[in-house]
Amino acid sequence: MYEDLVNLIYFSLKKYNLLLEEWKGYKDYKQINLRKVLVKDVKNDIDILNIIINYRTFINSKFSNLFSDFTNLNWSGDNKLDLRVKARNSIEYKIERYINYHDNGEIPLNKCINDLFGIRIIFNEDIDYKIIKEIVNKEFGNNIKCIDSSKGVGYVATHIYLKYDNYSFPWEIQVWDKKHEKSNIICHNIYKQDYIKWENENKGGELL
Repeated sequence: MYEDLVNLIYFSLKKYNLLLEEWKGYKDYKQINLRKVLVKDVKNDIDILNIIINYRTFINSKFSNLFSDFTNLNWSGDNKLDLRVKARNSIEYKIERYINYHDNGEIPLNKCINDLFGIRIIFNEDIDYKIIKEIVNKEFGNNIKCIDSSKGVGYVATHIYLKYDNYSFPWEIQVWDKKHEKSNIICHNIYKQDYIKWENENKGGELL
């Protein structure tokens, strides 16, 4: 199982770096320091939101190829893999939540916009954050961020973030296990209900 995870991270890093170079040559590419720019700044500068959405559009244009490449990976076990590109309204909702509930948005943008492209692996075997953290540190050093994103007994997961530098949008790898899949989905659905309510109240979710 953990060998599969290491192989997935290596493969994800390869795709991430290849697309990062391609993104830099994209017609709508514009550099932004995601550590210095704060979440609250998005509300006052439409250019920041446009940079985020342009990257989202770029990644979405590559999704079919990414889906094919990732789903053709060889696994040692019967694992489940999902990919997704974050929807625009979901991006705007997350930004607004950070402005309203996280220090008024006085947080670096890369703490919020860290999952425009997401990979989820669900293992049949139980996962252990401490073991995953130890393996990630051994294989990748400090180049990859690995955090325990579990919330009580409802959501049990490890999240791994790929980031080249402060000018590069991170990718997120969610590591789940089969035992907690149902409860994790329930937690996501509760979040989604709040998002749908916000979207309806904002007539489609336009933030600015």
